[in-house]
Amino acid sequence: MRICFHRKQDRSLSLRMPRLCRSINTFEFCGYTGFLLSFVQSFILVRQLGLSQLTLLGVTGTVILTFYALMMVTKILANGEVIIYYHHEIAVIATSAVFLRLTQQPVLPYLDVLVLGLGVFLACGRIGCLMVGCCHGRLCRWGVRYGDAHADAGFPRDLVGVRLFPIQAVESALAVCIASAGLLLLFGRHRPGSVLVWYVIAYGCARFCLEFFRGDAGRPYLWGFSEAQWTSLLLTLAVAIAERTKILPPSRWHWVLAMAMGVSVVLISTWRRFDDSHSFELLHPRHVREIIGALAHLELSAPRAVPDSELNTSSEGIHVTHTSLGYRISAGRSVIGSRTIKHYSVSKDGGSLSLRAAQILSLLLTRLEANSNSFKLIQGRTGVFHILLDSSSNYLQPHTQHTENPEARLHRNAM
Repeated sequence: MRICFHRKQDRSLSLRMPRLCRSINTFEFCGYTGFLLSFVQSFILVRQLGLSQLTLLGVTGTVILTFYALMMVTKILANGEVIIYYHHEIAVIATSAVFLRLTQQPVLPYLDVLVLGLGVFLACGRIGCLMVGCCHGRLCRWGVRYGDAHADAGFPRDLVGVRLFPIQAVESALAVCIASAGLLLLFGRHRPGSVLVWYVIAYGCARFCLEFFRGDAGRPYLWGFSEAQWTSLLLTLAVAIAERTKILPPSRWHWVLAMAMGVSVVLISTWRRFDDSHSFELLHPRHVREIIGALAHLELSAPRAVPDSELNTSSEGIHVTHTSLGYRISAGRSVIGSRTIKHYSVSKDGGSLSLRAAQILSLLLTRLEANSNSFKLIQGRTGVFHILLDSSSNYLQPHTQHTENPEARLHRNAM
């Protein structure tokens, strides 16, 4: 895989993915590689632990059948091919446990080996996600940028060229760390099932945190938290309950983690409720996609660039677009001297736009502008803010200005 490095004037680092002719084959290659590596690892572990290799083949067959059966069911229900790791993890562990019970084999030792294989498979799978652009992160000052070839394979076309946080690579690295720690636990003094508990708890806590950096808009949310976050919480609680009922090896700190995760949900919900900037709703992946669509609409209907000699002309022809949360955005370009400045005016229906919300919108617009390095935020009247972006120089610095200048007058005419 070839990765090109781009360094902007603000010295942020941007990674650009190579052009792939058939991106889906790259994803499949990583998946098959992960499956092969996990099988080889499981074979070695079973041999070292003195378990049955024939039973391992049976578990492997059960895993394959479960994976493809769940994928077909999901494809029918979702009207398209959707692979959700958590669904497959739960299904694979459950069906493998049933198989081991029916064949009268010890369940927990084989599940310890199985989850370590899942960790290897996940690490390789997330690299595939990184290369094709699925399960991507949120907008970031530096990150991965995808091209038209990825969009042809299913990546959102309106995010082409936008820097996205490489959350897939982070999750892949965490999966390697969790699986490696599980290997050390497996060959140390442990009770059967300890590795299973470690993997479920460790990955659940990691996934709960990683979800805050996910930027794909198509996933379900409930009360402000994603499906994966609720799944992480429920699995942690389920493991803690199984430990109390002696189904799994007990550990007191797992109850502490379950309670901490639950308290985090309450505290985060409370903070969001009293956050006057409404940053969660503003930066939610679905709302960000709305803003991107609104900017595309404004780009298509934008008037010609206005020279500085025409700053006092009327605002006729200025287009305003809205998002579902009531944010209003207008845009235009102006020529001031030798520079071309893109300017936005933002406000909110039904109330004044807070300074913090305007700053968040400014950063968001800066990250959406591939050639922009900084912004100037000018506070206007009646809750309106003006944002100036200039990619031709370092003249614009990120700050808020309250006094009106010629550029503010330009925006007053624009709004």
